[in-house]
Amino acid sequence: MPITTVRTPHGAVDVDTTALELGELLVSDDGVELEVVSLAPLRFEPAPMEDEDWGE
Repeated sequence: MPITTVRTPHGAVDVDTTALELGELLVSDDGVELEVVSLAPLRFEPAPMEDEDWGE
Protein backbone atom coordinates (compact mmCIF):
# COMPACT_ATOMS: atom_id res chain seq x y z
CA MET A 1 0.00 0.00 0.00
CA PRO A 2 2.01 2.98 -1.22
CA ILE A 3 0.91 6.03 0.75
CA THR A 4 1.20 9.32 -1.13
CA THR A 5 0.73 12.87 0.12
CA VAL A 6 -1.58 14.76 -2.23
CA ARG A 7 -1.70 18.54 -1.92
CA THR A 8 -5.06 20.21 -2.53
CA PRO A 9 -6.22 23.83 -2.21
CA HIS A 10 -7.86 22.66 1.04
CA GLY A 11 -4.79 21.04 2.61
CA ALA A 12 -2.81 17.86 2.14
CA VAL A 13 -4.15 14.32 2.43
CA ASP A 14 -2.21 11.07 2.80
CA VAL A 15 -3.80 8.42 0.59
CA ASP A 16 -3.21 5.02 -0.93
CA THR A 17 -3.98 6.00 -4.54
CA THR A 18 -4.46 2.36 -5.57
CA ALA A 19 -7.31 1.87 -3.07
CA LEU A 20 -9.28 5.11 -3.48
CA GLU A 21 -12.91 4.94 -4.57
CA LEU A 22 -15.22 7.58 -6.02
CA GLY A 23 -17.22 9.23 -3.27
CA GLU A 24 -14.73 8.30 -0.56
CA LEU A 25 -14.39 10.91 2.18
CA LEU A 26 -11.03 12.02 3.58
CA VAL A 27 -9.98 14.76 6.00
CA SER A 28 -7.12 17.08 5.01
CA ASP A 29 -4.42 18.24 7.41
CA ASP A 30 -6.35 21.55 7.55
CA GLY A 31 -9.42 19.70 8.88
CA VAL A 32 -11.47 20.00 5.67
CA GLU A 33 -13.58 16.97 4.75
CA LEU A 34 -12.90 16.15 1.09
CA GLU A 35 -14.72 13.84 -1.31
CA VAL A 36 -12.98 11.95 -4.14
CA VAL A 37 -14.78 13.22 -7.26
CA SER A 38 -12.40 11.85 -9.94
CA LEU A 39 -9.81 9.10 -10.03
CA ALA A 40 -8.14 9.96 -13.35
CA PRO A 41 -7.02 12.62 -12.88
CA LEU A 42 -7.22 12.42 -9.11
CA ARG A 43 -9.41 15.27 -7.86
CA PHE A 44 -10.95 16.20 -4.53
CA GLU A 45 -13.74 18.65 -3.70
CA PRO A 46 -15.03 19.78 -0.31
CA ALA A 47 -17.65 17.28 0.85
CA PRO A 48 -21.23 18.53 0.86
CA MET A 49 -22.58 19.54 4.24
CA GLU A 50 -24.96 17.01 5.75
CA ASP A 51 -28.39 18.23 6.73
CA GLU A 52 -29.34 17.53 10.30
CA ASP A 53 -31.29 14.35 10.78
CA TRP A 54 -33.95 14.89 13.42
CA GLY A 55 -34.79 11.19 13.55
CA GLU A 56 -37.18 11.32 10.65
